[in-house]
Amino acid sequence: MIRGITMIALGGAALSALCFGTAASRGPVIFPATKWTVDWTDTGTAGPIQTRTLDWQGSNALTLNLPARVIYKQGDKPGITVSGSERLVERVTLKDNALDMAENKGHHVHWRNSSLTVTITAPALNSITLNGFGSLDLQDYQQPHLDLTINGAASVKAHGHTDSLKLVIDGAASVNLSDMTLSDLDLSMDGAGSVKAGPTGQVKVSIDGAGSVKLTNTPHSLTQHVDGIGSVSLPHDAAKPAPTTAPQPDKDSDSGENEDLSF
Repeated sequence: MIRGITMIALGGAALSALCFGTAASRGPVIFPATKWTVDWTDTGTAGPIQTRTLDWQGSNALTLNLPARVIYKQGDKPGITVSGSERLVERVTLKDNALDMAENKGHHVHWRNSSLTVTITAPALNSITLNGFGSLDLQDYQQPHLDLTINGAASVKAHGHTDSLKLVIDGAASVNLSDMTLSDLDLSMDGAGSVKAGPTGQVKVSIDGAGSVKLTNTPHSLTQHVDGIGSVSLPHDAAKPAPTTAPQPDKDSDSGENEDLSF
């Protein structure tokens, strides 16, 4: 059965690579999470570069629904600055603490020669939802708790500190938290994403699909559930202890793995 699942996963990965490669060379790609259609074949000029400051009074939560490079900086005064090609900057909207882009023929974006950078400064931002694709760079993050939800294929990296992190991934996001010091991690992943982090306290990991989690530190305790061909790895020099309770077979299911480890 495992062999069958592996072959299905490998076939799916190959098919995905072929589809994205074909789309990148021949036509637009549709991202359902944001209703954006991205045309990778655009060869036109990006237009003049423009910087624009949005009227934002600050909040503890933000939703990002636009294809952009997003940079978060810890600071006392809240603010959002958008920079990039004029035709994209002018279309950025902010409503109810959600960044989006004004519609243009069904959210059609010519991406190859256009770029968009969003710089966010806030004193107490602790809930971020990232939809679609793009990147998020958390610089010098200093909050007791962080809720991070990623829907799509975004790339995320973080520097700083948080006591507890709740991370939800739906899709193929790549998340690198190795430069962030954190104690507790609650991770739920559905799809083929990847996470690298170094929590030291209580860790819970749930993977449904082919996701991978690499822990760079040995946490105090680890509870994991893997349904599919996903994986959770510990540092090479860490001895893997026996489970605190013997694994119990699930009579109603022939797949999945549950394990509760104490370190």
